[in-house]
Amino acid sequence: MIEEKDRLFNVWCNEPKNMLKRLNYTRYRNRCQKAINKSKNIYDTNSIIDCKNNIKKLWEKINSLIGNTKPSLDSLIISNMDSSISISEVCNKFAITFTEEIEKIKHQCNETWINRKEYVALTDRSMRWQPVTASDINNVIKTMSTNKSPGTDLVRMSDIKIISKKLCPILAKLVNLSVATGTFPNKLKEAIVRPIHKKGNFKDVSNYRPIAILSSVDKIMEKCVVNQLGKYLQQNNIVNKCQHGFLKGKSTSTLLSEFTDEINNYLEDKKIVISIFFDYKKAFDTLQKDTLINAMKECGVGQPLNQWFSDYLTGRSYRVKVGDTLSDRVAVRSGVPQGSGCGPICYLMHVNSLCGVLRHCSSYMYADDLCVLRAGTDINDICPLIQQDIDAVVKWSHDNGIILNADKTKLLVIRSPYSHLSISTPKLITHEYSCFHNHLINCNCKPVEAVNSVTYLGVKIDESFSWSCHVDYICSKLRILLSKFYHLSYKVPIKILRCLYLSLVESIISYALDSYGLTFKTYINKLESLQIRFLKLLVTKKTKISCKDDYRKLFKICKILPVHLKHTYLLAINQHGRKEHDLSIVTNNHSTRSVAAGKFNVPRVNNYFGDRTLKKRIPYVLNSLPADIRQENNKRIFKSKLKKYLFKILI
Repeated sequence: MIEEKDRLFNVWCNEPKNMLKRLNYTRYRNRCQKAINKSKNIYDTNSIIDCKNNIKKLWEKINSLIGNTKPSLDSLIISNMDSSISISEVCNKFAITFTEEIEKIKHQCNETWINRKEYVALTDRSMRWQPVTASDINNVIKTMSTNKSPGTDLVRMSDIKIISKKLCPILAKLVNLSVATGTFPNKLKEAIVRPIHKKGNFKDVSNYRPIAILSSVDKIMEKCVVNQLGKYLQQNNIVNKCQHGFLKGKSTSTLLSEFTDEINNYLEDKKIVISIFFDYKKAFDTLQKDTLINAMKECGVGQPLNQWFSDYLTGRSYRVKVGDTLSDRVAVRSGVPQGSGCGPICYLMHVNSLCGVLRHCSSYMYADDLCVLRAGTDINDICPLIQQDIDAVVKWSHDNGIILNADKTKLLVIRSPYSHLSISTPKLITHEYSCFHNHLINCNCKPVEAVNSVTYLGVKIDESFSWSCHVDYICSKLRILLSKFYHLSYKVPIKILRCLYLSLVESIISYALDSYGLTFKTYINKLESLQIRFLKLLVTKKTKISCKDDYRKLFKICKILPVHLKHTYLLAINQHGRKEHDLSIVTNNHSTRSVAAGKFNVPRVNNYFGDRTLKKRIPYVLNSLPADIRQENNKRIFKSKLKKYLFKILI
């Protein structure tokens, strides 16, 4: 066909003004191009079907089709660095930069500004180490991923899994001996560091984050310790309630749900909410060993783990790796390795007392992301109180050896768009440490930057708390995906395309939906119209034509919930069995339908912000469900019945 196309083209070129020959060529060219595209699509479809039993290869093929292929980390670094220097020099440059960056921002000072007894809540509990067994080690090994790179010992986790039965008793003895003697093997203290690009210029080494790759044996030892430590902290409620990071049963979703509900309650009472979003510089890398060990004691973690962690953090080193080249060995002077099992739980204990210094504001933390709120009717009354808490956070950070990033700390004033109160931008300051050393004399510190919207844990929050910015942000992401789905629809079977929808599109829509799903119906309709455009690609042409009069039928055909029902589903299952919301049954001296059905009281509210509060939404949603679902105590059965019911009420 291509030869015939070329022949017709040459015939037309001999007589360029002959319209008949031109028409013959263009028709055959289009026919040829369609045949080529059809052959390409058949080839791509067959190659995807061949990969259906290998998820990794399947995703690699799909990413190549939609243009999501990324160059390898090593090639990205090598291609952007100066070609006149060797790879070993590049590695050493990274190693020096990672160390110098931490040393530059560290604040060495023996002076303390707050008495720890004023804000540390000491526990009367004490953790006791339980020696691990070969069975415990085997369970830990089973949970380990085999896709991770090996550490300096070059022992892969897949190799350990093969001989785990023989190795487990030896590793159990090693872990128990290590903890009992309070020593960590020196051979396991060396890490390989891989530079991961954050943002900005690829040529600037300061725009890379060091991620540590530890040996497989080190990971197993750390996991054994972390499992017992995490269980102790949660069972005894040691970790502050404001912390939602790295804890079982807590996540960004639980934080955002509580955060959203508190603000909606304030706005229902016609109050102004001032929120401060703090940012820390290299929080994990600047932890001081002595401060961390002291914080662990306050959490009830004593010997032998105290001594074990002290030795674990002493004498560590790393080598930066690019390609097959390693840098010179560099000593670690502070911090916990990013990528280690102990890092997150060490940080939780280190910052556990932070919220204790706050006297006037409520707080929310996810690892090192801290947000504080204060509401009131008069901004002039609440600003001095907020400033006191900001000063307390700065002083706590100074005493505990971590550095606030004043440039990235933001202020957001949240208020109802219908409020007629005229307010000026509050002037709140995160003073530098030197300013407090000078007793605030001749202070030149800049006020916290006031913004109209802020991105917090991946969610865009605007000053009127309408969620319009976040919905627009989601829509923009979905439109990009839609174009890629349209391209894939010619090459990928519908079953695989549906799996891609559930993994890529549903994950974007579902994240924080129980929070932003309380917004106006017009915003939700934007998302549902985009959902329908995706669903058109997940059905055959015949099915699509049959639903032409109402495309909302596609939700039921594809067994995918629209956004408003997905929000109902998430809200119901996330609040199922939780005792925080005191739901009262409708009672009446006379027999009524509500009493007979065992429905809950729905409180009256003042405005649409009150309509979004959990005290209103939870009983309202539960009352809309049949009695057998509402009264179901088993969460698994509740989820199953709820999903069936929601699909049943679809058009």
